[in-house]
Amino acid sequence: MTEPITLAVARMKTMPWAIYRVRRLYYAPANAARSVDSVLLGGHRTVHTALAEVSRLVDIPLAKNDEIAGAPARDGDRDTHRRLWLCRRGDGVYPTQEEFYTVAPAQAQDKELDSFADAWADNTDEALARLERRVDTAVAAVQQALVEGQGRSNAA
Repeated sequence: MTEPITLAVARMKTMPWAIYRVRRLYYAPANAARSVDSVLLGGHRTVHTALAEVSRLVDIPLAKNDEIAGAPARDGDRDTHRRLWLCRRGDGVYPTQEEFYTVAPAQAQDKELDSFADAWADNTDEALARLERRVDTAVAAVQQALVEGQGRSNAA
């Protein structure tokens, strides 16, 4: 790696990171309503570990970049942005949904159209709704464990 890239990678690992919940409701190819929500903030290692723990709790394996259609793949990139997929979009059927959790630098703003929640609910079947509740519970458990762990380290 070149020096500028090495410096950029080092800087990224010291900045705040987040776990994001990303939902997209496609009405046609390249025509989607989107929702992005940060669900947990922390350091680089903390959010990667937290997402892995959520994955373990709900028994859904994390997908790597090379397993994600359209994701960039770089030789030797050991720090890929993994995704915890709840729902992958269907091909050629509209409307279709996709939903996943991923980690990234805490730079994205939470955003969602006012009409998104209703449209999402109208297109979400009971199986996906149950899975969303399981993941919500797992995220809350991981958040609580992090808070309790931080409290213990502050008390020491």
